[in-house]
Amino acid sequence: MFRKFGMKAVVSAITAATVLLAACAGGQGPSGGSAKQGKITVWYFDKVSMETVIPMFEKAYPGVKVNFVQQPFGDMSKKYLAALAAKSGVPDVIGLDTSMVGRFLDAGENLLDSNYNAEQFRKDFIEWKFAATVAPNGEMPVFPWDVATGVMFYKPEIFAKAGLPTDPDEVSKALATWPDFIKAGEKIAKATNGESSIIANPHDVFNAAFWQNGGNIAIGNDIAFVKEGQEPLALAVKANDAAISAKVATWSERWMPALKSGKVATVVMGGWMLGNFQNLIDKDGAGKWRMARAPGGAFDNGGTYLQIPKLAKNKAAAWEFVKFLTTRAETQNAVFQKTGIVPAYTPAWNSPLYNEGVDYLGGQKAWKLLVELAQEVKPLHYSAVDSLGVDLLNAQVDAAIAGKTTPQQALQTAATQLQERAARASNIQLKLPS
Repeated sequence: MFRKFGMKAVVSAITAATVLLAACAGGQGPSGGSAKQGKITVWYFDKVSMETVIPMFEKAYPGVKVNFVQQPFGDMSKKYLAALAAKSGVPDVIGLDTSMVGRFLDAGENLLDSNYNAEQFRKDFIEWKFAATVAPNGEMPVFPWDVATGVMFYKPEIFAKAGLPTDPDEVSKALATWPDFIKAGEKIAKATNGESSIIANPHDVFNAAFWQNGGNIAIGNDIAFVKEGQEPLALAVKANDAAISAKVATWSERWMPALKSGKVATVVMGGWMLGNFQNLIDKDGAGKWRMARAPGGAFDNGGTYLQIPKLAKNKAAAWEFVKFLTTRAETQNAVFQKTGIVPAYTPAWNSPLYNEGVDYLGGQKAWKLLVELAQEVKPLHYSAVDSLGVDLLNAQVDAAIAGKTTPQQALQTAATQLQERAARASNIQLKLPS
């Protein structure tokens, strides 16, 4: 469940979601099969969630057989592209990480069509999340599953050593802005004689601040990241100059041990990181981490969308599967309990779960914070050129942080490169910012 940029996407495959599905009525659906019978093939990168969902769905729909094909996160886009090109072996439902959505805008059924009538669910979803599924041509090729509210996980023990507050509410106030964060990083470096750093690397500052500004590669035919990335890149350069990072690449083999040992004191990412802390990064770290608002405010860092391909064979049953998974509070909250992934389906928030403490976070009642932040995220825009621009942008961000170019020049260079690549690879004519 991830946003568009950086190496964060590799852990989507290891973030487990356990889903409880309640029965719903069937009936005749879109053309291409019956909602009550037949076979559908589902592609997704998380085995646990699908192996939990499918038996329950099949119990509710005994006439439907679901064939789940687990696709490695890093390979799924390539395999999907190949299947679409060959017009063979295309799944009936595919779960797309947010980083994949842009390149497959033309591949999905229009769920706003009367055969699906997805508009009926708009009122029950976070508006920006639902609106983000509508492509520039006015069609809705994907359906929202979750939001990935961005937060700051931190180690109170290290904060205390630096004389910083440790209570989550006080931390949110004291580190409300990125300049506050940089100052806190300087205190941590001094208090620990450089043994601990507030963040893994300066690029992480850029990522979070960029997402807070919208985090868009392009909006329509306009390249958006030059404007949206100016302040974030300037902040990342300041963070680098202040020497507040451990110079450890996020998701590298050194990163997880650095978090566990306290070499890195914070992670500013989506709430889904809680599952990774518990199950992978720091299994014995219960009580050693807390959650606060991220410096700079709310942002989205990921999320999964479900698509019914135009080439799907049983679209009716596929749509029932999509609705079954995404439009039920029981389902969404079962996922939420296991992973910290915030439901995009707002009726799920009425559950008493959101008032419970989180054992791993020392009993902190953190769930309400995720819900509050989910409603503050700026609108998102997916583009067919997202995948073309990510590596170009990241390379220039790293160059600016290293002092090889200015932030403004770095963003302009990445924009020019994207304009050329889009025209050459996809015959898309993008406009450079004036």
